[in-house]
Parts: sequence; C-alpha cells; structure tokens
Amino acid sequence: MHRDTDTYLLECLLEEAKNSSFCALFFSNNFDDRYGRWQWLAGFGMAAETGDLQQVDLHSESPWFGYISYDYKNTVEPILKSDSAYLSQFAPTKFVKPQLWVGLDRSNQVHGNAEGLSLLRQIEARNIDHHEFTAPLTEYKIQWRPLTQREEYLSQIAEIKQHIVEGDFYEMNHCIAYTADAQIDPYLTFVALNRKAPAPFASFVKDQDQFLLCASPERYVSVRNQTVISQPIKGTRKRIRVGLGDAELQAREDAASVASLRNSPKDRAENVMIVDLVRNDLSRICDSGTVTVPELCGVYSYSHVHQMISTVEGRLSNTAGFRDIVHATFPMGSMTGAPKIAVMQHSEQLENFSRGLYSGAVGYVWQGAMDFNVVIRSLVYDGQSQRLSYAVGGAITIDSDAEEEYQECCDKAATVLSIFE
Repeated sequence: MHRDTDTYLLECLLEEAKNSSFCALFFSNNFDDRYGRWQWLAGFGMAAETGDLQQVDLHSESPWFGYISYDYKNTVEPILKSDSAYLSQFAPTKFVKPQLWVGLDRSNQVHGNAEGLSLLRQIEARNIDHHEFTAPLTEYKIQWRPLTQREEYLSQIAEIKQHIVEGDFYEMNHCIAYTADAQIDPYLTFVALNRKAPAPFASFVKDQDQFLLCASPERYVSVRNQTVISQPIKGTRKRIRVGLGDAELQAREDAASVASLRNSPKDRAENVMIVDLVRNDLSRICDSGTVTVPELCGVYSYSHVHQMISTVEGRLSNTAGFRDIVHATFPMGSMTGAPKIAVMQHSEQLENFSRGLYSGAVGYVWQGAMDFNVVIRSLVYDGQSQRLSYAVGGAITIDSDAEEEYQECCDKAATVLSIFE
C-alpha cells in the first residue's frame, strides 16, 4: 500500500530512533504558523549533553534538542518542592547536541549536518511501498487506573474555589492523571497518535528507555529574529465530528460549539488572566514597552477540540540568554494559574502525583532562535517498567462548575485515548 509522504517520513525517522539512545522529533503537521520556522526537525544520538541550562547557548552554531520537566519549577523557585511520586523517570532537564540532525523549514529548505543530510537522502531513495507500520493498536488492552476518582476530583474543585474565595489565588490549572501497566510499541503508537490527532507541536522524545508521545497544540515560548513569542491556551470545547448521520446538522452543531467558546465570558476571563501573567513574565526579559498582545482569545480547531489561544510577544533584550528566558517564564502560566508561586504551592497539596515531563516543554535552541511546546495531550511511557501514563487538567476559577470541568478533562483525554479504540 502506498503511504502518504509525511507518514512515510515519520516512520523512517522513527526507525532511526530505534537505534539511538536519544531522539527528538518535532512535527508541525502542516499547520499554518507565522511564528514557526520548521515543518519538521529531527535529532539523534548524543555528541554532547547537559542538564545545566546555563550551558545551552541561545546562539550556538550547532543545535541543542531537549526537554524541561514541570518539576524544574523547584529550581526556578527553590521554595517549591515535589513530594508525590513522579509519572515518569525523565530528568528534570536534559539538552543534547545530536550526532545526527536534519530538518525542513517552511521555505522548503533542508538543513542538517552531514550525517543528517545523508540520512534524508537514504530515506528519499528507499522504496516507499516496502515500508509500513501496520499493526493495529487495538491489540493493546489498556486498563487505565485513575489516580484521582471522579468524586475526589469534584471535592477538590470545591476546595480550590474556597481558596479563591479566601484570596489565596484567583485561578488554578488543576490536573489529574491515569496510569496503566502495558507493553506497547512506542514508535507504532506515536504514528497512530500523529495520524489520529495531528497537532502543530507534535513531538516524539526518546531518552534511553523513557518515551514521550505528544500531540500538543500549544506553544510555550519561541524566539525568532529577536522577538519572543508565547501563545497560551485557555478555553476548550469538544468538536462535533462530521461523520455518519446528518452531516449538515453536525456541521451546524460544531459551529455552535465554536461560537459557545468564542462568546464565553468565563473562558475569556480565564484566558485574559493568563495573558496578563504571560505579559508580566515576558516583561522581565524584553525591552521596556515592547510587550504586546497581537491576538487575544482567538479560537482554533483541532482534531477533537476547539481551543482559545492568545499571542503575546516582545522584543528580547540583548542581555537575555536561554536560561534567563526559561527562568522568567517557566512553568508556563497556562499550566499553573495565577499568581504562579502561590498556586503551585497549593497544587502540590491537591494533586497526588508529581507531573514530571507533563506540563513541561520540549524543543530546540539554535543560532539565536528557539521554539518549545507545552507538553499536553501526551502519553508518557517507561519502557523499563512498562508503565504508561497520561494526565489532563483545566483552569479552575470562581465561576467553574465541577461537573463541567471534569467533562472537559474527559474531552481532552479523548484526543489521546482514541488511538486505542
């Protein structure tokens, strides 16, 4: 069977990943993105590595690929801590100069080192008809265990709202998680995830026997041409998929779902709160008076949900390096709430797991540019213990309805879990 070019390329890159101790793949899935440089980017192996962000030079002539786990917050703000068990065994931070790297930019120009360009030539020369990932994921019998039961979640929302009433914070991104003992093929599973739920910031990361399979729609922070950009997401509606039945009716219902999100005072308030937080974060690393909001509360559609997204940007200070950018903005406000430190302290008391790479970021740094996603809509797999996990969350404000928030978590989870149906 003849495969489409993009899927074939992904499959070939994943074949290369099987032979590498470290791999990072980033796919835009052809989404429009005026701020993004790459259609896809891949790095394999480790020519150099570090866990110290100070050693990651924003202007490095050879690219850094890496990740920042959510619990790096404890380094950014030493008064914070993480006491619960981690969802994964990824390091707090890891950045690698790969032995082999290659990518295609949005001008259809190929970039890479000699080894990476050679790999791409080999891929293009292969017989596309003889390369397929065909095994069905339905063979995996996934028995998910919720770490937080529904009734416990509803009780937690009531507790969060009481904290808001008492003035401890005014918005919290509260998360719940699920785990399963499962022996899966992470490469095959990522192909299925990227096919079923294509996303503009899709990523696959392999670090020894730890795997991230990510279908993220959200940009954490990027830098291009000395402009720093962040695009927080707050506000979600389930998509009404046009399939069997009355297509015209389903299309009208989906349009109504978009209108419901766009016109929701609650969702707009949540989004604006985080935009204000992001503006404050960026002002710490940008030239005075340059931080602006070119788009507020735009609504965008993905495979399973509609999302409300804002864009905040500013002129990066000439003195700001990579570590400065991360320490000014991490963790991203969309995954914490506001004010950041207070809400993160309370999150540790309410969430019965440490998020690990979930709510963190993965991306690259190269020649004065960088781009990192928010690790959401993701599966994390520990190949050694054969433990699979995913987490979901949402913004809780004084106007939140606990049942509706729980349903939103279920809608977001469907993006990932639908691949096993």
